[in-house]
Amino acid sequence: LAVAGLILIGLGFIAFVYRAPDAPVSVEGERGSLTTKTIYAVIVAGSIWCLYNIGFAMIFSFGPSMLVERGWSSAAAGSTISIVLWLAVLSVPFGGFLADQTKRGDAVVTTGCIAFALLALLLSRSDAVLPIVLALGIVCGLPAGAIISLSALVLERKTRSIGMGIFYTVFYAGSPVGVAIGGMLSTSMGGASAALDFGAAVLLVCPVILWLFRRIITGQNRPVVPST
Repeated sequence: LAVAGLILIGLGFIAFVYRAPDAPVSVEGERGSLTTKTIYAVIVAGSIWCLYNIGFAMIFSFGPSMLVERGWSSAAAGSTISIVLWLAVLSVPFGGFLADQTKRGDAVVTTGCIAFALLALLLSRSDAVLPIVLALGIVCGLPAGAIISLSALVLERKTRSIGMGIFYTVFYAGSPVGVAIGGMLSTSMGGASAALDFGAAVLLVCPVILWLFRRIITGQNRPVVPST
């Protein structure tokens, strides 16, 4: 009910507060094509977003089960893990604000993903569950804004629609696979902590793929030196 209420409030703001631009920019007749390097860059950016969300999903999909395996009641386990989501409502916009103000989006993504991964590993190995959950909620949302904005670095207005289509295709295709792998690991290893470890592993891959993304766009944007 609380979530439904917030959705209704948001719809109310859109209906009564939002105003369309007076002179929208027309893109009719404009056509653009994606270069091979741009496609690679968008796929890599979508992969980072996919892996980040897989790590996020492991917490909510298997965190409660892990606590139940340690003797918690289902209600207590679910309520405790839900704290991460409520705090993420604040940490996601704060992470975007931090990236914008510092102009260090890559540092926010790298630091946030590494801290997120370490806390996910600690969650299944420490008795200090509540402090770790609170820290997870504060940290987990920090990389989101900087990751989702990566594709804007390589897409022009004319190519944004198809580019974002590729971005979200990668995301939606990969996310269910990641969750399924987490479930298989949990079953085969005999505990939900294996899925949390898998989530931590994919989060640690994100900074590596971010480095690859930067290599791609650096080559794409390198100025042409005239030959003599």
